Amino acid sequence: MKTILVVTVTCPDRPGIVERLTEVLGAHAANWEESRMARLGGDFAGIVKLSVPSDRADGLTAALRALATEQMTVVVKATQPEAAAAWAGYRLCDLRLTGADHEGIVHKVSAYLASQGVNVESMDTEVVCAPITATPLFQMAAHIQVPPGLNPAVLNANLQRIAEELGVDITVEPASA
Repeated sequence: MKTILVVTVTCPDRPGIVERLTEVLGAHAANWEESRMARLGGDFAGIVKLSVPSDRADGLTAALRALATEQMTVVVKATQPEAAAAWAGYRLCDLRLTGADHEGIVHKVSAYLASQGVNVESMDTEVVCAPITATPLFQMAAHIQVPPGLNPAVLNANLQRIAEELGVDITVEPASA
């Protein structure tokens, strides 16, 4: 029997962080299954889904939490395998947004999506400099799960209204394979 854990790690960025995590995981026969990692500001931030033999889960959890003495913040949470039935009928789509950076963009878009029962599966955002002018541009790329009852034309029309209010461009398309 396996236990599924989600581990979140943040710390000052430096070489060797992932190696240190994998060293602890290897010592407890854990399997690294899925992850997202990035340097944000001067910090490393990572989230990892892993599986471990159930009889070793407590020892692994303790060993991961002990990494806090190495200037890391570590949160370990047991979770369940995702049930495919939970998303039956949902359509996976790609949402892209680009526009002049200002406060409230993510809130306005995510509030609308939540009100429609749309689940944000993953999201990446960044501020980049526009070519020539170097104006700060906000960019968002998200994978969203659209519920079966939500008409794609209505979703797009409402997102276009929000895009106009925010002064940004938003596109939603079926997810690329």
